[in-house]
Amino acid sequence: MDARRTRKARRPKRGWGRTASGDRGQQQQQQDDEEAEDTRSSSSRCSFVYIAGFSMLLMIGLTLWNLIFVQHGLPMPLSYEAHFPKAKLSPPEDLPEDQQLDDGDGEAPRSLIGKKEGSESTQASNRPMSLRKPGKPSSGTGTAQMRMKQKTQQQQQQQQQQQQQQEQQHDGIEGRDRRGQLSGPIAGAPLAKKTARVSPRSTSSAGGILLVPGTAWLEFDTGVDAPEITFGTWIFLPPMMDGIPPASSQSMKTIASTKISGCKGGKEVAGWSFFVHEWGTTNQQLRLSWTDDESSCHELYSETIKVPWSAWVSVGFSFSATQNRATIFLGNQAVADTAQRLGSYTKNSQPVPIDTVSIINRNIAPEDKGRLYIGAHAPQKADPGYHMSHVFYGFIGDVRVVKEAFVDIADSLEVIRRPTPELSKAHFLKNAKVMGFSWPVDAPLDSAIFRFPLLSLQAKSIEPRGQQVSVVSYQATPDISSAFTQRDVEPTGTPIPGPRLSSSELQATFPEEWLQKFSADELELSQIEAYAWADEVREAMQHSWKGYKKKGWGRDEIKPVTGGAKDWCRMAILMLDSLSTLWLMGLKEEFHEAVEWIDKEQMPTNGKHGMHSFFEITIRGLAGLLSGYALSGEKPLLDTATRLANNLLKAFSTRSGIPKSLVDVGTGDTDWHKWSSQAIISEVATNQMELRYLSHVTGDDRYKLATDKAFNAVIASSNKGLIPVFLTRDSAIPKTAGNRISMGAMGDSYYEYLLKQWIQSGRKEDHLKKKWKQVMEEMQDQLVRKTFGGITYIADIEGGRRNRMDHLSCFVGGMAILGARTLPRREVDPRWEPLAGSITETCHKMYNLTPSGLSSEDYVFQDAQAPPPRKGKHIPKGPVADMSVFSGAPSNKLRPEAIESMYYMWYFTGDHKYRKMAYEVFTAFQRHSRAPFGYSGVADVRQAQTRQTDSQESFWLAETLKYLYLIFSPRSTLDLDKWVFNTEAHPLPVWS
Repeated sequence: MDARRTRKARRPKRGWGRTASGDRGQQQQQQDDEEAEDTRSSSSRCSFVYIAGFSMLLMIGLTLWNLIFVQHGLPMPLSYEAHFPKAKLSPPEDLPEDQQLDDGDGEAPRSLIGKKEGSESTQASNRPMSLRKPGKPSSGTGTAQMRMKQKTQQQQQQQQQQQQQQEQQHDGIEGRDRRGQLSGPIAGAPLAKKTARVSPRSTSSAGGILLVPGTAWLEFDTGVDAPEITFGTWIFLPPMMDGIPPASSQSMKTIASTKISGCKGGKEVAGWSFFVHEWGTTNQQLRLSWTDDESSCHELYSETIKVPWSAWVSVGFSFSATQNRATIFLGNQAVADTAQRLGSYTKNSQPVPIDTVSIINRNIAPEDKGRLYIGAHAPQKADPGYHMSHVFYGFIGDVRVVKEAFVDIADSLEVIRRPTPELSKAHFLKNAKVMGFSWPVDAPLDSAIFRFPLLSLQAKSIEPRGQQVSVVSYQATPDISSAFTQRDVEPTGTPIPGPRLSSSELQATFPEEWLQKFSADELELSQIEAYAWADEVREAMQHSWKGYKKKGWGRDEIKPVTGGAKDWCRMAILMLDSLSTLWLMGLKEEFHEAVEWIDKEQMPTNGKHGMHSFFEITIRGLAGLLSGYALSGEKPLLDTATRLANNLLKAFSTRSGIPKSLVDVGTGDTDWHKWSSQAIISEVATNQMELRYLSHVTGDDRYKLATDKAFNAVIASSNKGLIPVFLTRDSAIPKTAGNRISMGAMGDSYYEYLLKQWIQSGRKEDHLKKKWKQVMEEMQDQLVRKTFGGITYIADIEGGRRNRMDHLSCFVGGMAILGARTLPRREVDPRWEPLAGSITETCHKMYNLTPSGLSSEDYVFQDAQAPPPRKGKHIPKGPVADMSVFSGAPSNKLRPEAIESMYYMWYFTGDHKYRKMAYEVFTAFQRHSRAPFGYSGVADVRQAQTRQTDSQESFWLAETLKYLYLIFSPRSTLDLDKWVFNTEAHPLPVWS
C-alpha cells in the first residue's frame, strides 16, 4: 500500500502535495479510535517517529529526483512554482519581503537589490522550494487538518493549470500557436535547464531599467562583434496605441545593433542588428539581421511566436561561424534556429529556404568602427531625422554580450537569462569574453555598472523633442502614460484674414443656377461662415511656408516633424510647387521672396542632378513656374521654365516619341524605370498642358510638337476609351500591355488631360472631347459599382474586377461635373452629374468613417453584385460594412483628390454642404497632421491617436491647401471659364 502510494506520488501529473506520511497519518488516526486510552500516547510516539523517518527518506528521494531533472534539462517537478501558483503567490516564511521570488516569466519582481553575491538570503531565494530552509512545523496530524491540506493542494494545482493556460494564450511564447499546433523548440532545442524564473530586476545588481523614448539611444565606443557571439537582454514593449512614437520610431524597434539599416552590402555596413517588427509593420516579430558582401538584409525570424505587448520578456540571439548557425531566443526557448531549420529567412526582403543560410561569410564589424548601439541602428549622415535608426520605444533591462556561442540551447539561455553579477560563474564561460552592464536607479547613465570590461558610453538624443534615455526603477507593469512623451497636437496659429467682398460685390458673383436653388441670403451666410475657414487655411499655408523657409529653404522637400530637408532633383521643388497657391491666397510677400531667389539661382544648375521622374518634375516644377508666371507676369519664372523644359525635351528622343520616364535636369540625360519594362500612360500623357502652354507663350513649337506626338501615340494604341495602364516602349508604334485598367494610380491623369486639353485649347480640339466621352461611357458601364448599402465607387480591372478604390480615383467626381458643365448641353450624359455627386459623397465617407477622421490610401468595398453570402450568414448593414480601409495601405499622405471634387461640386452647385465636408477634412488635418515645421502624413488612419510619418509632399501646398482655400473663398477668386488646372492644381490660362 505504501509502495503504491509512493510510486503515485512520484508522478508529476498526480500532484506533489499528497505524501506517504500524510496517508500514514490517516491510518494512525483510525487506530487511535479503536485502542484504549492507556495505549494512545505510546502509539502516537511510535507513529511520530515512523512519520519523521519516512519523511526524511522521502525528502532525500525527492531531492535526488529534482537533480536528475536538472541534469537532463527537464522542468523540475518540485519547484517553487508548483507550491505557490501565480494566482495566489505568497512568500515563504523565512524570506523578507524584499527578497521574494517572482513566479512569472519576467512579469513579477524577484529582488536581489542590496544583497551581496553569494549571501545566504540570495542563495536561498534561488533554490527550488523543496531545498529551502523549512518553516516552523505545524502540530497535529488530525483528519480535518489533512483534508484541508489536500483541498488546498488540489486548489493550488487547479490554479496552476489555469495560470499556465492564461500564459499560453497571453503571449504565444510557450504553448500553441494560432493554428493550434505546438509551438516552441523542436527536437534538439531543449528548454533551459533551470525553471526558476527571473525578471530584469533580479538580473540587476542595482535595480534600474532603461526608458528608451524613441528619440534617444546609447552608444558604446567599443566594438563587440565577433564570429562567435551571444547577446541577451530584457525588453518591455508598449502597445502602439498607448504612445505615439516619433518619426524616428515609427515601425521597427531596434533593441541593439552594430550597423546601419538598409540593404546595401559590403564591409562598410558590417555587423548585425536585433529588432522587433518587420520593416513597415508592427507585427511583433523578433528579427535578427546581418550583412555579408552580397547584402545586409539577411533576416531570421519566427512568423508565429512573437514578442508580447506590455510584458517583460527575455530576448537574445547567437551567431556561430564554426557551427554555421544563427539562433533567436524569446522567453525560455529558441524560436528560430538555422541549424534546425526552425523559423523563417529572407534575403533582400524575399523569402529564401532557411537551409541556404550561410553565417560563415558574415561580415564582422571591426572593433574600431563597430560600435554597440543600445536602442537604435547606427545613425547615417544622409538621415538627419534618424528615420533609418528605428529607435526603440519602451523599456530595456540588463544587457549582456558574450564572445562565444554554444551548441547547447540550454547554455545559451542560461547566458541570456542568468543574473548579471553571476555571469562569470557559469562553468562554460571560463574562457569567454563577457560583457554585462546595468544601471543604478536615478543615477547618470555614464555611471552604469559595467562588468568585464569597462566601457565608455554616450547618450544621444534627437532634436527638437529632446527626451533622453533615462534610468527608472523596475516595475512589473511600467506606467506607460507617464513614462513617455506623448505627441502633443501642434498648436494652430492665429487665422490670417484675407480679402472680403461687400454684400453687393459678393451677390454679383452668384450664378443664376445658384439662385434657382438657394436664396441670396443663404448664399451670403454660407460665405460669411466660410471666410473664417479660409483664414485658417491661409494660416496653415503660412505655417507650412515658414517651416520650409526656416529648415529647408531652396531644398526639394522638408521633414515637418524633425525639420530635416532633402533633395531629389535639386530644383527647390516645394518652392516651385507653392508659387500659385501663394499668389491666389494673397501672400504676395512670400511669393516675391521666392521669385527673387529663383532669379538669383538660375536653375537648373549645370552638372548632374541625378535621374528622377520626368512626370513629377513636369507637373510640380515646370507647371509651378508656368502657373506662377501666368498669374503674376514675373519673367524670371518663364525664363527658368524654358531652361528646365529644354532639358526635359530630351526625354522625347525615342522611336515612338513617348518620353522616357527618368531625366537628369542638369545634363538632360534620360532613362527608363528599372522596375518596369513598360511605359505608364499617366506619365506619358501628363505633360501636354504644360508644354503646350510654353509653346503658346514663347512661340516655340518644339514643345507642343513633341508632347502632341506622345499623346497621339497613346490614343492610337487602342480604339477603346479605357486602356491598360502600361504601353510597350521600345516599338515605333506603342501598343497597350497587360490588362490592368484604373482610374486611379498610373491611369488617372491621362483621362483628366483628355478633357482639360480640350478646355485649354478654347474648346476647339474636338477629337480630345470625343475620346473623353468614350472613356466616360465605358467607365460607367465597366467600373462604376455599388455596394449592398448603395455606396457608389470606381473599381479597377486587373484580370477580373477588383472591388477597391484608391484615394487618387476621387478626382473623378470633379472631372465628371467639370465635363457636364463645359461640354455642349446636347452632348452631356445625364448620368455624369449624379455620378459626380455620388463619388464625392463616397470620398467624404473615406474620411468620416475612420477614428482619425482622415482617409487612407485605399479602400475595399462590398460589391452588391458579388456572390451572395452563404445561407444563414448575417449581412452587416451600414457604410462601415460596405467599405473598409485596405489593410495594406492605411496611411494618409495629405492627398487633395477628395477636396478637389468637393471644390468642383461647390463651384458649380453652390451647395454649402460641400464646404462643410471640406472643413471637416481640414480640421482632421489640423488635429493629426500639424507639425512644428509643416504638416505630416500619418501612418494609420484607423487609430484615434495617429503616428506622424514626418513626410510632407509638396502637393500639400500646391493642391490640398489651394483647393481648401478656393472652396472657402468667393467663387470669383478663380474663374474656371478663364483658367484650367493641371493635375497638380496649377491654374493655366484658357486660350481665347
